[in-house]
Amino acid sequence: MKSFPRLDAFVGSLGMSPSSPSPLVVFDCDGTIIQGDIGEAMFYRQVERFLFRVSPALLWHDHPKRTELGNLFESLAALPPDRRINDRRYGPFTELVLSWYFDQLAQGKTAKACADIVRLLAGYRTREVREIASATLRTELRATPGTRTLATFRLPLGISYIRESLDWLERLKSLGAEIWVISGSNRWSVEAVFERLNIPPERILGIDLQEDGGVLTPEVRGHIPLLQGKIDALRELTSRRPAVVFSDSVYDLPLFRHATGLRVLINSRNGTSAEFFSSAGIARDETWEVVENPTVEQQG
Repeated sequence: MKSFPRLDAFVGSLGMSPSSPSPLVVFDCDGTIIQGDIGEAMFYRQVERFLFRVSPALLWHDHPKRTELGNLFESLAALPPDRRINDRRYGPFTELVLSWYFDQLAQGKTAKACADIVRLLAGYRTREVREIASATLRTELRATPGTRTLATFRLPLGISYIRESLDWLERLKSLGAEIWVISGSNRWSVEAVFERLNIPPERILGIDLQEDGGVLTPEVRGHIPLLQGKIDALRELTSRRPAVVFSDSVYDLPLFRHATGLRVLINSRNGTSAEFFSSAGIARDETWEVVENPTVEQQG
């Protein structure tokens, strides 16, 4: 385990004991515990295998080519499952689905884009979605990191756990810290990632959908946990502020600022920590610990 003196010293200063309140520690998921994005990977799996119970055209009312999207879906849905992805209409359908997601991201509509791909799970039961999430994680952990091609898009393939984050999570657990996870990916995919790490699902927050008769609806349940939404989602369940926050992203600046003690940047993205602090417009002071060049490892 690598040594991070500031984090070591801070953990030591907490003076955790059986008689003292457990400090609250919050972890992000994508880019923090894992290298990759489990929510996007699950979205790609759904598109690759045409795993839809409801037409995207009925879920995305503001899609600019909604009629075409609906017609393509209905044509593909009418085919036997083993013929769908080889049909000439599958490419145009996939292009319309993926481009809607990435166009919204490019326009800065991150929360809506992330919620929209979760809405594609409408019509499934929770048990079925958990099975898709588990299958996604197994496949991504086994894959050699690289790219996959869907329509005209080259998309990431492969997920790995980040060793330093795993080490710190285990140490904090052993010291009695109360671990929470807040992610902008769908809740079931994040649960799959942390099930291997023995974090209970009731401590995991992600984009969730309301249910009707045991079936997921397109309506998002609660806050979309992105930016300020992460804090709002956490406040729904506890009034306590985190003593430590682990994340990789400038999108988690509100959550970082919500920490009362230490902010740990897992610098897993294609950039330097100096670029992170510059883009965030903040100074790196004694409240920050940075994990540079984190170690990735597969656990397939």
